[in-house]
Amino acid sequence: MKRSLFFLILISCILFSQNISNDLKIAIENIKSENPVKRAYGAYKIGRLTEDIKEAIPYLINILEDERPVVDNIIGKTSPSNEAKKVLVKTGSQALPYLFEKFNDEKTLKSLKIKIIEILGEINDETSIIFLEKIANEKDFDFKEKAIEILSLNKNETDFLINYYKTADNFTKIKIIYSFGKTKNSQVLPFLYEILNDKNWEIKKFALWSIGEIKNVDDITPIIKLLKDKEYLVRKEAVETLGKIKSPVSIPYLIELLEDSNWLVRQAAIKALREIKDERALEPIINALYDKQIEVKIEAIKTLSIFKNKKATISLIICLNDKNPIIKEYSAYALGEIRDKRAIYPLINLLSDKNIEVRKTAFESLRKITGVNLGYEKEKWYKWAAENKVSTITEN
Repeated sequence: MKRSLFFLILISCILFSQNISNDLKIAIENIKSENPVKRAYGAYKIGRLTEDIKEAIPYLINILEDERPVVDNIIGKTSPSNEAKKVLVKTGSQALPYLFEKFNDEKTLKSLKIKIIEILGEINDETSIIFLEKIANEKDFDFKEKAIEILSLNKNETDFLINYYKTADNFTKIKIIYSFGKTKNSQVLPFLYEILNDKNWEIKKFALWSIGEIKNVDDITPIIKLLKDKEYLVRKEAVETLGKIKSPVSIPYLIELLEDSNWLVRQAAIKALREIKDERALEPIINALYDKQIEVKIEAIKTLSIFKNKKATISLIICLNDKNPIIKEYSAYALGEIRDKRAIYPLINLLSDKNIEVRKTAFESLRKITGVNLGYEKEKWYKWAAENKVSTITEN
C-alpha cells in the first residue's frame, strides 16, 4: 500500500513538472512560502501568465485567508488574499470546481466561504449563478445574505429573487427588499408597490426605503396612503421617500404631517419639504419654529436658512431669545443666510452672549449681511449701524 502511494506521488510530481512552465513552478513555490510578500507576488505573477494555470488554482485558494497587508515596489499595497482573489476571478469558470469543493468542505472557515461567494459573484457565469442561488437557500443567514446581495446586482436574477421572496422568512424578505433598493433596480417597482400592503410594518418600511432609493417613480398614491399608517416608523419612512422623489404633488400631504403626533415624523416632514423646496411650505415651516420639540425647531431653522426668504426674519429674530444656545446659534446662522438688515441689531446683541459658538455665529452673520468686519466689539457695530441708518423695523 505504502509502495503504491509512493509511486502515485512520484508520477504526480513527474506529470506536474512536465505540464507546467518554470515560471508557474516558481510562482507556486512563492505561494507556498510563509512570507506574505512572496505569497502575494507569486499570485500576482500567476495572474500575468498566458498559459493554463489550472495547477495553481488550489494553491491560490489556500492563500485566500491570508489578509496580511504587504507593500511591494511592483504590486504596491495589497495582500496575498487580494492578489489570489483577482487571479481566481480572472481564471473564471476554470476555477469553479475548486471553489465549489472548498465551499462544500465542512472544515472551511466561514470567513473563507463568504469570500468564495464574493468571487463567484465576480466570475458571474451561469454555473456560478446557479450555485449562488443554491447558497441563497442555505440555513446560515450570513451566507444567504451575501448570496442575495450579489444576485441582486444581476438584473437577470430579479425574477428569481421575487419568487424566492414569496417563501422566505421575514429576515430574508427584508434583505431582498433592501438589496433591490441598493441596486436601484426600477424593474422591481411593481413588486415593491404590491408589498406596501403587507401586514408587517417592517416590510412596508423597507419597501418604502427601496422605492425612495430607486426614485424613478411616477405614481406616489401608494406612498401617500401610508402617511396615515398607525406605525409612526412607516409614516416617517413614507415622508422620507416623498422627500427623495421630490414630487410637488406631495407638498400638501407633507404640510399636514407637520401636525403629526410623533415628533420624528414632523421632523422628517420638514426635511422632505426642504428637499422639494416649494414656497407653499414656507409659512407652515415658520410655524414649526414654535414646536415643543427642539429637534423639530432646529430642522425648521435649517430649512429656513435654505429657503432664504425674508418672511422668516421676524420669527427667527424671536428665536434669538431662546434659552437654548443651539436654537440661538442656528437662528443666527439662518439670519446670516437670509441677509435681512432687520437682523443686524439683534445679532449685535448676541456678540456678548455667554456661549462662544453663539457669539462666533452672530459675528459671521453680521459680516455676511453688512459686508464689513468690525470684530466682536458691540460699540463699533452700534456706531456703524447708526451711521448707516440701519432700521430694525421697516427696512427689508
